[in-house]
Amino acid sequence: MDFSELRKAVEEVELVDGHSHNIVALNSTSISGFVQAFTVGAFVDADAIAFAQTSLSFKRSLRDVAELYGTEVSLQGVEEYRKASGIESISSTCLKAAKFSAILIDDGIEMDKKHDMQWHKNFTPFVGRILRTERVAEQILEQGLPNGSSWTIDSFTEAYVSKVKSVAKEIHALKSIAAYYGGLEINLNVTKTDAEESLKEVLTNTTKPIFLLKYKNYKNLVDYLFLQSLEIALSYDLPMQIHTGFGDRLLDLRKTNPLHLRSVLEDKRYSKCRFVLLHASHPYSKEASYLASVYSQVYLDFGLAIPKLSVHGMTSAVKDLLNLAPLDKVMFSTDAYTFPETFYLGAKNSREVVFSVLHDACIDGELSIPEAVEAAKDILARNAIRFYKISSPNNAGPP
Repeated sequence: MDFSELRKAVEEVELVDGHSHNIVALNSTSISGFVQAFTVGAFVDADAIAFAQTSLSFKRSLRDVAELYGTEVSLQGVEEYRKASGIESISSTCLKAAKFSAILIDDGIEMDKKHDMQWHKNFTPFVGRILRTERVAEQILEQGLPNGSSWTIDSFTEAYVSKVKSVAKEIHALKSIAAYYGGLEINLNVTKTDAEESLKEVLTNTTKPIFLLKYKNYKNLVDYLFLQSLEIALSYDLPMQIHTGFGDRLLDLRKTNPLHLRSVLEDKRYSKCRFVLLHASHPYSKEASYLASVYSQVYLDFGLAIPKLSVHGMTSAVKDLLNLAPLDKVMFSTDAYTFPETFYLGAKNSREVVFSVLHDACIDGELSIPEAVEAAKDILARNAIRFYKISSPNNAGPP
């Protein structure tokens, strides 16, 4: 079989990154070294970072970055190049090489010297915003009431709903990291009283800045806000991104299996809400594939597993997604963060993995070459354009 047409389609399609995070300045105190770019997530155990240099993904990725920059294949060589070039130059190099038509950014991670959304527009035609709901809640609590009185669940809910609605027409998705705040088994029957008790604990036990993530016993409040957010998502026809699968060390992986979401998916109140399961390709790829096959409102995103896993791991994970999931429900993203190189590596490896998976599907007789070409364009760009309603990569605003 001649796969040149498929190879050309995969290499030439302009990618739509459905989930990423802000790049930060080179001298940000949030960075403990460039090795951090090759670890899982933005927050890593400092003692674990050194061990990352012996992982397969580190060795492969370092060679890829060194080749892009034209430096020697060494951590020191790449670090010296980054420092000499500056963040604007390396960001331009990485994002140009990645060949994006659009990126969507969750700007809810608090990082020192984080570049804003407008700054990222210097390097890609279209930049859209994803609103992290839990961070909105934390920021409201940090600001407090103007008259100095204490929050009640009613006043807090009013402020939260008002804030989210005020930007609803300017964003492309809501996002919840409820998985980090006690897991994905959402209590659909959480009461206002339950939430108020949880809120009182927050106000009593936390100091500013407020990060509910530090306190796992606030799940009633997080679940209550999750359900409030779904109501807003339905009102504005916004998708809800949900962190599933793996992440950094702050996550209890046992509670991030997307099967925990079945009660939400089967609740008639949310049957019209569109969900995308982030990081669906690891380690619960089979479970995610099943959900996408039986629930019309479930879509899948394979960011982070690519490029963090080995080549075999990345390929197997995406193949698992396609065991059951429809091709028009699977979407590319980088889940890039902090370092511009993470955008490049996510894009480069995703192209290679998608080609490999679709190539094998053709060999197995499951797809024709023309069908594989269309699938590649869908997975790498068109599915996200439709799902997030990105009207035009050259349009700097929402559709």
